[in-house]
Amino acid sequence: MLNTFTRRHSLDFEPRALHYQHVPLAFRLDFLKLLFDKAHAYDNGMQFEYRFYRMLSITINQDYHRFYNEEAVFEGYSSDLLVDVIQRSTWHQVLSMLEASVNDMEIKAAEINRLLAYHQVGYELIHEFGTWHAEVKYQAVIEEMDKAIEITGRYPKINALIKQARKDLADPQNIQVENSVKNSIQAVEGFMINWIKKYHGLKCSTLGEVVKEIKKKNLADSNIIDALHQLYIYRNRTPNIGHGSTQDAEVQASDALLINDMAISYINYFGRRPGGSVQGDV
Repeated sequence: MLNTFTRRHSLDFEPRALHYQHVPLAFRLDFLKLLFDKAHAYDNGMQFEYRFYRMLSITINQDYHRFYNEEAVFEGYSSDLLVDVIQRSTWHQVLSMLEASVNDMEIKAAEINRLLAYHQVGYELIHEFGTWHAEVKYQAVIEEMDKAIEITGRYPKINALIKQARKDLADPQNIQVENSVKNSIQAVEGFMINWIKKYHGLKCSTLGEVVKEIKKKNLADSNIIDALHQLYIYRNRTPNIGHGSTQDAEVQASDALLINDMAISYINYFGRRPGGSVQGDV
């Protein structure tokens, strides 16, 4: 069912920002097709469909129609029951069903992840501690964060900020975008203030001051520093990021991922420069 002309040529693909706390109808329908294909690969396809319907309903703590033998399934079960469970569930219930389909129903995680990527749903299934579970999709950022966490391992405050920025995006039911951005920028600011003091004997109190000194003394490529300066400007001009405000910041999860990526990249970049990273408590 998933190998249609439309899908083979990606004619229903629309580039957009990743979906968070939302699972679009198109993805749900493709997930259904995957389950139908799996069930009807067997001679007793309706029995397998009912098994999927029952298991997914139990997974999300939802009551279901009971059929106690094969004859009752053929007489009373309808594919619409499975359709309704998936279409009417909340976004996080669908993610729970994806986990169950891979862990308990012989659906391949690679197939689910391909659908998640195609429909630009901001989650993916990862294997950890012997089971598959859904996580917020920002693996590239996580890898860079892990490097930064290692670099700042001796500096408790900066290290804590990076970890919190990661946590603010990692909880699929409680994504804290503004906090993640704020912590990311505070982390790179703290790191840079200590870096320039340790290696160049300069005392700065803000990231903006650090940028000025780096430019003045030509300590790094001007294009790289200009981008770091823009990060500082973004922080100061965005409500509830650089300063308190009654106005909500117009920051999306995708923005937070970008800011995370930039902040962590700067920590890693300067941490690898000659002389190493900043020493001592931060």
